[in-house]
Amino acid sequence: MGGAIASAFAATQPERIGQLVLLAPAGMEIVSGKLVRFIVGTPIIGDWLMLAFYPNELRRGIQAERKLPTHVPKISDQQERELRHRGFVPAVLSSMRGLLGKSQQEEHNAIHHAGLPVLVIWGRNDTVIPLTAADTLTSWSPTTVQVIVNNAGHGLPYTHPTQVLEIIRKAMSAQS
Repeated sequence: MGGAIASAFAATQPERIGQLVLLAPAGMEIVSGKLVRFIVGTPIIGDWLMLAFYPNELRRGIQAERKLPTHVPKISDQQERELRHRGFVPAVLSSMRGLLGKSQQEEHNAIHHAGLPVLVIWGRNDTVIPLTAADTLTSWSPTTVQVIVNNAGHGLPYTHPTQVLEIIRKAMSAQS
């Protein structure tokens, strides 16, 4: 959710930023499954359903990436421990009802019109933010530089940090 937060900030204060770098950002496509729409749109019952279903869904995603190489020791265990924090799941739901509940087209249009250089790095195998989001972003901001890291999922900052840092380094060198 950091990419959506950074984009919202950059849209309102582009003069404070030299270049925006986003890693597999949310905001191009709204999650739209029937159950998700019900949970997001229905207070109280939706909150209960989120608490009932989301932890297992997150655990499945964590398990799917558990065997991937990582530069963060025991990252999967750390991610699962987040579920023990009482406010974690409600915070995710709050984000889905708030910032992640709408398209960020307006924000990306503002960033584009401000002339702020943007670099977006995507994981080709990301199951959290589908790669089709890159096409949407291109239609909103054609000058955005987008790079796809092969064999990377949503955890690309910790599974492919060397590649990610090299892409950022090259982009920043080109801006100087």
